[in-house]
Amino acid sequence: MLRNRWAIALAATLFLALSTPPQNGSGKPEQDQRYLLLAATKTSTIQKELDEAAAEGFRIVVGSPTSGMEMALLLERAAEPPDTYRYRLLATTHTGTMQRELNDAASEGYQLLPRTMISKTAPFLSPEIVVILERPPKVEKRYQYRLLATTKTSTLQKEITDALSEGYIIAGMVSRGEHLVIMEREINLAD
Repeated sequence: MLRNRWAIALAATLFLALSTPPQNGSGKPEQDQRYLLLAATKTSTIQKELDEAAAEGFRIVVGSPTSGMEMALLLERAAEPPDTYRYRLLATTHTGTMQRELNDAASEGYQLLPRTMISKTAPFLSPEIVVILERPPKVEKRYQYRLLATTKTSTLQKEITDALSEGYIIAGMVSRGEHLVIMEREINLAD
């Protein structure tokens, strides 16, 4: 399984190196550059670089941990400024904090990108959960989130069933010793 991940990562890196024009001397992508790869160990660095790339018209395709401490994002040019996507990166070791921050961002029109959920490790620290939310140029929907976290699969099954009965759907899952499932439901803007 691990060999397959490395083979896929190597193939993707080679594909990007061969198909993506180099950046100009300023570190900004060229106007005709289709894909952009961002990678950093600090979440603040990723947020800054993501903001800059989004302002240039890039949109997240997928995110992945590249090692225990690094996160990589693959972006594709998909929008024309000023109608660009915006992003909010959330990173925490506390599930209660993540739940609150998810719903705060959702109230501003952001939606979770499940393909960006990772567990990021750092020396001497608890694993950090990192997720990215996206806000489209024109917000038409709003969402609400419920984060379920447990080490017991039987407990998680019951909590998922209860959330489903309240109109939530599964948006994503990540594990870091405990399993975290983020449930999402669309809310009516008239409420």
